[in-house]
Amino acid sequence: MTELEKTVTLGRGVVLAILMVIGSGLLGLPGLVADSGTVQEVVFGWLLIILAVMPLIQICAGLGKKFPCSGGLFHYAREAVGEWGGYAVTALVCGSFILGEPAVALIGGEYLQHLFNLPDFGVYLLAFLIITAMTLITVAGVRLVSFFNYAAVAILLFLIAALTFYNFNFFSSGLVFSLQALFEGISGISSSNPGLFDHGSSNLYPDPYNVWKISALLFWAFLGWENMSFGLGELQNPEKNVKRVFWLSFGLTIFIYLMLAVTSIGADADGIPLSGASGLVELVKFTPTGNLLIWLMGVVIVANVTCWNFASSRLVYASGKEEVLPAYLGKISKRGQPMASILSMYVAFMLVLLGTYVFKVPVSSLLLLVNQNFLFLYGFILLSYWKTETGWRRWAYSGLSFLSLSFLVSGFTWKILYSVALAGTGYYVFVRKAAKQKKSEEKAAYTIYSDL
Repeated sequence: MTELEKTVTLGRGVVLAILMVIGSGLLGLPGLVADSGTVQEVVFGWLLIILAVMPLIQICAGLGKKFPCSGGLFHYAREAVGEWGGYAVTALVCGSFILGEPAVALIGGEYLQHLFNLPDFGVYLLAFLIITAMTLITVAGVRLVSFFNYAAVAILLFLIAALTFYNFNFFSSGLVFSLQALFEGISGISSSNPGLFDHGSSNLYPDPYNVWKISALLFWAFLGWENMSFGLGELQNPEKNVKRVFWLSFGLTIFIYLMLAVTSIGADADGIPLSGASGLVELVKFTPTGNLLIWLMGVVIVANVTCWNFASSRLVYASGKEEVLPAYLGKISKRGQPMASILSMYVAFMLVLLGTYVFKVPVSSLLLLVNQNFLFLYGFILLSYWKTETGWRRWAYSGLSFLSLSFLVSGFTWKILYSVALAGTGYYVFVRKAAKQKKSEEKAAYTIYSDL
C-alpha cells in the first residue's frame, strides 16, 4: 500500500481536532491566568483571544480544503516559499513534536502522581507509560484512535460537568463576576475614564498590558488545529467536511474552555488558590469523587498526546514519501499503518524523556521551545494563504491573522535559536539534495553525450 485510507468521518475528525487542542492547556491554564491579572483582565483576555483566533481558524480551514493531504503544513510551506519551505516545516514540526509530546506526557505524569506516593522519578515513569500507551493506540489504527477519542471526549464532558456541578457556587459567582467585569470595563472604555490606563489608581478598569499578557498566554490554548492538517488525507469528503471539522471543533472547544474558565474565576474570587499548572486539583478537592476525576484527567491527557502522535506519524510518513526524510519512513505496513514513522518517533520520545531526567530539564523549557516554533509555522501558513487566496478574504483574514500573531512577539529570548536552527537545517538539506540531484543529472547528460 502507498496511500492512507479515507477512514476519518466528520465525527471522528471533529473529535480528533478537539483533542489535538484540549489537553494540558485545559488543565494548566486556569491556574496560570489566575496569577496574571484581575478577574476583569482575565475576562477581557478570553474575549480578545477568541476573536483573534477566528481568522486563523478560517485560514487553516481554507488551506485544508485546498490541500486535503497528509503532508499538511509541508505542502502549505511549498506554496508559500517554494520547495525548500517543505523541508523547513518538516524540521520545525518534527522538532516541536519531539519535545512537545514528552512534555505533555510529563504534565500527565505530574497530575497522576497525586494518586500515588511516588518519588520524583515516578513522574518520569508515568510519562514513559503514557508515551507507550499512546504509541500502542496509534499502532492499532485510526478506528481504535477514534474510539478512544470518542470515549475521551465523553469523559471530558463528564469532567467539566462534574467540576461545574459540584462547584456550581463557584460557576454562578464566576458568571456574575465575569458579566459585571465585562460591562464595567466596556463602560469605562467608552467613557474614556482617566483611570483606564492607570492600573494602580483603580481596580474597576482593566490594565491594557495585563489584558494583552493574558491573551498572549491563552493563545497557547488554541494551538493544535494546524496539526489537524496532517490528518486531512484520511478525511472522507474533504470538500464539505474540512471546514465543518474546524468550525465545529472550534465552537465545542470554546464552550469547554469557558465553562472551566468561569468556574475558575468564581473560585479565585472566593479565595480558592488555583495558582500553578495543576490548579484544577484544588477544584477536584470539592468533589465527592476527587481521585476518580484525577484519573479522568489522565485519560484526557493520554487522548490529547495520542492525537498529537497521530499527526506526527503522518507528517513523518509524508516526509519520508517525499524523500525529505529517509525513504523507509514513507512506507506503510500490510495493515495500512505507517509503522516505521510511529516507531521512530517513539524512540525519539524515549530519548527526550531520558534527557530531561538526566539533565533536569524543566517542562516549561520544553514548552517554550515548542511554542516559539509555531511563530515560524504560522508564518508559512499565512504566506501560503496569501499566495493562494484572492479577493477580500485574502486581505481580511491575512491582516487579522497577522495582528493576532503579534502576540507571539513577546518573550523572545536566545531560545529562538532553536527554531532558527531547525529551519536552517531544513534549508541545508534541501540545498544539499538539490545539488546532488543536479550533479546526477549532469553526469547522466554527460554519459548520453559520450555514447553519442
